[in-house]
Amino acid sequence: MMFKNSTKLLCANFDKVWKLLVYHILSFAFCFGLLSIFYDFFVNCLVTAWNEANLAEIFSNGTFYGYSIADVLFGFTNAIFDFFSMIFLSNVGIGVYFCLVTFFLLPFLMNIGKYVIDEMMYGFMSYAQKQSFSGTYLRTLKKSTQFSIVKTIYSIPFNALIVLSIFGLAKVQNDIFNYFLPLAVAIVPSILFAFKQTFNAGWAPAMIVFDVNVFKAFSIGNRAMLRRGARVFSTSFVFYLLAIVLSLILGVYAIIIILPIAFPFSDIFEMTAFFSSQGMRFYADYDTILSPKKLEEVDKIENAKFIL
Repeated sequence: MMFKNSTKLLCANFDKVWKLLVYHILSFAFCFGLLSIFYDFFVNCLVTAWNEANLAEIFSNGTFYGYSIADVLFGFTNAIFDFFSMIFLSNVGIGVYFCLVTFFLLPFLMNIGKYVIDEMMYGFMSYAQKQSFSGTYLRTLKKSTQFSIVKTIYSIPFNALIVLSIFGLAKVQNDIFNYFLPLAVAIVPSILFAFKQTFNAGWAPAMIVFDVNVFKAFSIGNRAMLRRGARVFSTSFVFYLLAIVLSLILGVYAIIIILPIAFPFSDIFEMTAFFSSQGMRFYADYDTILSPKKLEEVDKIENAKFIL
């Protein structure tokens, strides 16, 4: 039901897909502008790593077509490793600068956008009210900045684990394992992404709904999500599995279509899961109001003292 209700809300609020897409494009453009200071240096390292990994042949044959997942994954991971090796061996300062912009500033900006979408969804789900992206962005900037800083730092270990899992799969060179590699590439990251979302899904919604600080919101959000932890995890797993499988089947270019929808859908799902776990009524569209079970109907007796 969470997946179904999230899809309904996405369709009723599809304008947010375009607004968030424009914001993401501007965020990427801003970070690219900062990195362009060392444009020639980065391009030279990227071209060298690309050629050494022989990735040009992959795209000349139609992305993944004609190549096994094992070859593609091995080539991409080698190219990434070579790229960072060349940067840091040539200039440590530039390497640190690249990592700060790419792995902190960009996620920081993305998390601000996430908070804004959650705030807009709260207005729609509670009052069937539409809000402007720019107005909400400016109005919530203080709280969204606090949330984004803490969330970005908190997510680093999770993201590192996901990247390491992909690198680990790529390094397994075995003819028999290669037959199972597409399945592993789809399932392992999906499980890790689902765990990450389960323990983060209620964070921004709790901060918005209860108007508390970022640290108290984390506690409230986790407690809310764990009421329906299995359902939140399974829905997240199916969502990420579907996105990865479609990307593997349709090729890299499918990401251009999948990502703009995946980000707002993920945000909407988190708000849906939080409202449902709290037993809060909400608008699924302008004509439909859903009434989840109350807390006392879903909580165990020993958890009754935690009812918010």
